[in-house]
Amino acid sequence: MNTININPTDLSLIFWKKILDNSFLKKCTIQKDFFKKIDSLDELRLQSSYNTGSISSTSSWLLFSITLFFKPKIICEVGSFIGKSTFSMAFAADIYSNEHNCLIYCCDYSNEINFPNITSTKIKQFHKKSSTEMFRNFESDLKIGFLHLDGRLQNEDFELLKNKITEKTILILDDFEGNEKGVINLNNLLNNNVISRKSHCLIYPISEETKTKYSLLEKSTTAVLVPSGALRITAQ
Repeated sequence: MNTININPTDLSLIFWKKILDNSFLKKCTIQKDFFKKIDSLDELRLQSSYNTGSISSTSSWLLFSITLFFKPKIICEVGSFIGKSTFSMAFAADIYSNEHNCLIYCCDYSNEINFPNITSTKIKQFHKKSSTEMFRNFESDLKIGFLHLDGRLQNEDFELLKNKITEKTILILDDFEGNEKGVINLNNLLNNNVISRKSHCLIYPISEETKTKYSLLEKSTTAVLVPSGALRITAQ
């Protein structure tokens, strides 16, 4: 009997539709204010020791949408810089705070930028600390719900992450193209047995067609590793 094969491209189209359909309900009421606050973070570049690039408006909205859909309790971010990705997730966490609180940990190896108080979600910054230093500061029983990687993981990180990542952890990879850090991080996570291709399914960056459908204008290289257990075939 023939089988219907669903590849990562097929799955990615379904994933982004579900995620963005869910956040579309919030789009008309909060999106203008959301981007105004995200754009205001560019002023923090004046505090930076190392001034680099930041995520696009499309990636910001995707991070917001993913967070709003899955509602994690513990978010960890490697490479926070001026906080556009951090606050994209924090603003979503504010919305579901009536269900449960969310705590965000983030580190930036190159900078010591103090984030403004523009969200009710608690953010713990690790200034001028590597990902390894941040992970070592975690309590022994802490389990990461979301891991957003906007920096390259270090060799020492992988053994530490094995005790922090579970079969329910969602990993978000920035710069997932070519030989950029997102692809390198994925390969290192797999090669060091932090995750496996059975435990997590790869979601490719959003397609041009889907971006256009949801009026997202800028490029995004955000990929997602979704736990296999978070996917199921339903009757409706």
